[in-house]
Amino acid sequence: MDSTFDKGADLTIETYMNHLRQEKDKVMDRFIGNSKALLTSFSPMSPLSNLVVDMLFGWGNEYLLSKKMEKADLGVLNFGGIRAALQQGRITIGDIYQIFPFDNTVTFVSLKGSELKRMFDGFTEKRNTALANVQTIYSTGKLISCTIGGFPIENDKIYTMVTINFIATGGDDFLKNIHLESVTNLDAQLRDIFIEEIQKKTANNLEIEAVRDDRVIIRPTP
Repeated sequence: MDSTFDKGADLTIETYMNHLRQEKDKVMDRFIGNSKALLTSFSPMSPLSNLVVDMLFGWGNEYLLSKKMEKADLGVLNFGGIRAALQQGRITIGDIYQIFPFDNTVTFVSLKGSELKRMFDGFTEKRNTALANVQTIYSTGKLISCTIGGFPIENDKIYTMVTINFIATGGDDFLKNIHLESVTNLDAQLRDIFIEEIQKKTANNLEIEAVRDDRVIIRPTP
């Protein structure tokens, strides 16, 4: 093999591909906001996972309100879907694609409180998920308390969960063998929602920031 194989190159296609790469780079490098600090994701709770699941939960409730439907009760997002940290400083579209490389979409799941309890029964201090509007308490590695919106779970109440299609279809086994009353899939991608929410904050001259709170409590081993 030598340089003779290059002589037949179609410069029209090569030029077109270079153009597409340049356009892609322009989109990916587009500025959308600033992060006040480095935000990382880790179990059982982290600044970045809190930020993302809270944004998902808030967006879901805005959507339900626009449809004149009752608010959701909780947000659920798996740690594995967050694939990179949000660096301090300038945020670009490309940064968000690194954080969310998968095309996960928003999904609403309705289920009885008794089934929701079964989901939480499968959680431990080391095997859990990112949650919004939920407080979990662990002791000696086991879940000993779970409240939603500050209240215990009621067995016969129907709860609405804002999550993603990956979890709703069995991803990470959180809903394995859990009976769901209904599942509603939207076309809205988690990645696009995060970009949209960052842009909203930027429009109001706000930086992106997140803090750890008491949604997860780990009690010391006696």
